[in-house]
Amino acid sequence: MSGISRISKGRETNRGPASNSEDRGKEVWLKDGDQIFATSVATGEDNDANLDDLYLYTIPVAGSNNWTNVLKTEGVDTSGVPEDAYLSHKFALWVYVYNIVHTSKKVDDWLEIEGPSGKKMYREDVNDFRIVSLGFGMRDATWNQLVDCYSDWGSLNKGVIRFKRTGTGKYDTSYQIVATPKTDEIPEDKQKEIKDLPAIKSYFLERYGKFNEPNVENENSASDDDELF
Repeated sequence: MSGISRISKGRETNRGPASNSEDRGKEVWLKDGDQIFATSVATGEDNDANLDDLYLYTIPVAGSNNWTNVLKTEGVDTSGVPEDAYLSHKFALWVYVYNIVHTSKKVDDWLEIEGPSGKKMYREDVNDFRIVSLGFGMRDATWNQLVDCYSDWGSLNKGVIRFKRTGTGKYDTSYQIVATPKTDEIPEDKQKEIKDLPAIKSYFLERYGKFNEPNVENENSASDDDELF
C-alpha cells in the first residue's frame, strides 16, 4: 500500500533516535540552486502507486567519479553489494515537469531569464513526466514539506510544486518543497499518458533491480553525488 499516510506511519515506526551521471531514465536530479516546477501525478492517497518509498544502495564505480545504484527489496540479490555501500531511504513520485531553472548555463537551448532578484538564470523546458526522488532529510524535514503540500491542498496534484536544492555535499545540502501560486496544468494530450506510467516500485525494480560489479559502462551509473544527497 502506498500513499502519504502509509509512508508517514512507516517513518514513525522505523525512526530511531535523532543523531547530533548519464543514462538517467525518467529520473530528474537537481544541482545546487536548481529549481523544478512541476505538477504531481501522484495524489498521495492510499494505494497510489505513483508515490512510494524505497531503499537504494549507492556504490562507487571503480576508476571514475560515477556511482551505481541497487534497489534493496525482496527478490533482488544484493549478496555482492559491498558491506560499506551507502544505503539511503528515499521517497519518489511521478510529476509532470514544466521546466527546471538553473543558476548556470550548460546547454545552448536553455533560455536566459531574469530571476526575482534580477540575477540571470537559465530555464530548461522539459514538458514531460519525470520522477523526483529525494531523501527524507534530517528528522524527515524534506518529507514533511511534501506532507504540508498534501495537507494544504488535500491532494498533491492540485497545483504546481517547486522543488529546490541548496548545497553540494552531504552536510550542506537541503531541499525545499513548496506549493506555488502558478496555474500551469498538465496538457490534455499528455494526461492520457498517465495511465501508462509504471508504478514507482516497478520502475526502480526494472532500473536498479540487478547488481553487476560496478564499472564505467554500467547503465545505472550517474555522475557526482546526486544519488547520495
